[in-house]
Amino acid sequence: MKKNMKPKSINRSHSTKGEVKIAKLIGFCSGVTVAVRGTEKILGIPEKSPASKKVYCVGHLIHNSNVIMRLRKKGLRVVRHVKSVPEKTTVVIRAHGLPVDEIKTLKKKNCEIRDFTCPILKKIHRTIERLRNEEFFIVIVGNPAHAEVRALRSHAGENCAVVENEKQARNFKKKRKIAVICQSTITEERFLKIAGLFVGKARELYILNTICAEVTARRIETIRLAKISKMVIIVGDKKSSNTRHLAEIAKNFCRVRIVSDAKELEKGEIVYPLTITSGASSPEDLVMEIYGKVVKKDD
Repeated sequence: MKKNMKPKSINRSHSTKGEVKIAKLIGFCSGVTVAVRGTEKILGIPEKSPASKKVYCVGHLIHNSNVIMRLRKKGLRVVRHVKSVPEKTTVVIRAHGLPVDEIKTLKKKNCEIRDFTCPILKKIHRTIERLRNEEFFIVIVGNPAHAEVRALRSHAGENCAVVENEKQARNFKKKRKIAVICQSTITEERFLKIAGLFVGKARELYILNTICAEVTARRIETIRLAKISKMVIIVGDKKSSNTRHLAEIAKNFCRVRIVSDAKELEKGEIVYPLTITSGASSPEDLVMEIYGKVVKKDD
């Protein structure tokens, strides 16, 4: 188990109403840890050239508003498009990755590129390129507007499509060779339902589950804890795909709240037994801070 996923020893009872449990798998996932720590290190190093002190990121480094605000205070400049990045500056590539053409544009601008694309996504990029070379038509199951999917698609070339739902899969035209992969944070249930609809649509069909193993581990733990809880608090940003999917899963068993700050919880709305967990883009210290405030709030 990775360092940032170390088990917590906390399993405390609170008041006579029940107990509060904190999931073992909280805080940043390994990919987010690399991106945040790497960016913080760059922001903390003084440079000789005044221009090189400017550190840019196209889009949010991770999907967590609190963390992005902290990085901005340290000097990170977040822009929406590569055209907004000045020449000869330092650019960090977000954890979700960037489309190939955008990286090429940054290179033409002579930018110093520090690539913090999640290693798991880089592996998927290489897989897509291999499938492309083998002349597969590549189907990506996921949200076409998501930053990760945009980067995945850029590695596939023209023979690629993003399928978001079962209707699109049913209407998909037959091809000679089809490879089906997925956004790393979608639910396995959704992927299998959609991927299964491609059976019979190609002479050669290759289906590869590319859901992140760390994301899956959190979901398994969340299900286990939700089954013995009356409420699950998920610490995270509602923009985060993996956080929203955790909530969808937990809602099958108990009440769920996504919070980015304890102020969002009202006194009296907390019910016990209670579980606190987090999305992969939420820092561990924030989870523990919310735990402390939750316990205090109900005293």
